[in-house]
Amino acid sequence: MVFIAGQFSQDEILCNVPPHTLRIDLQARRWKSDVDPDSAIVDRNDNGIPIEFVLVGFTPFFGNLGMRNQEEFLRIAYIGVSPNHRLLPPRCVTTSMISGKSSQKNFISYFQTLYNNRINCASVITTTKFVTRSFNERDPLTGADGAKINFNALEFADRPTANDEEHKLIEDINSWLTAKGGNLCASALKSHIPGSDLVELPLGSDHAEIKALFAEQRGNPPERTFGSTSTPKVLKSAEAEPAAATEPPDPKGKKAVELTAEQAKALGIDF
Repeated sequence: MVFIAGQFSQDEILCNVPPHTLRIDLQARRWKSDVDPDSAIVDRNDNGIPIEFVLVGFTPFFGNLGMRNQEEFLRIAYIGVSPNHRLLPPRCVTTSMISGKSSQKNFISYFQTLYNNRINCASVITTTKFVTRSFNERDPLTGADGAKINFNALEFADRPTANDEEHKLIEDINSWLTAKGGNLCASALKSHIPGSDLVELPLGSDHAEIKALFAEQRGNPPERTFGSTSTPKVLKSAEAEPAAATEPPDPKGKKAVELTAEQAKALGIDF
């Protein structure tokens, strides 16, 4: 494919394949560049800024991505609304991977709420927020609560358009989707991610069979280890290897004294 430089229309919606991508860093609670880990959407105090966008599609995947092996992922496609940041270009389709069961559950719940209420996800503004959640570990034998574990997750909500500019953006996006935008978004969502090994999970199909086939072809994922847990050496018991029998020590004897005949006679000892 040959690219020739040209002018862009102010209202044009861009969708490159592979698409512009933002990475969700749950640990740092920020949206980051996928190619430059030091570049992120932050404020002057280096705090992550939640983004707002118009959701245009998503696709579930299963496989290996980064340090995560044989897990489920959700790849979402959206067009940024705020903040005004170079990493969130206006009227440009961006994709991100949602990992972690809590964040994925929040997204599915958000989308199902819109769908069940017959709300087109591309007719509202989707807001995001990083939240901290916690749970207690449970003892597998007694069921007692253990240590408290904190983790970060991403939550989603919707709001109506706030001004004429956002209203115009919604109109242009929906017109674009009914024309060529739908096919372009599908291509962007299914485009290859460098370094990944993923298979698509079709909606409404049996995912267990797909996951089992993936594990069979790639092998079981490596177990996560959090520290060295070497087994201590077992000491041999006295019955297994009896100690060698020892004789009791000889009692200390008296020192032998030699007497002359004259000394014995003086002591009244007869030889």
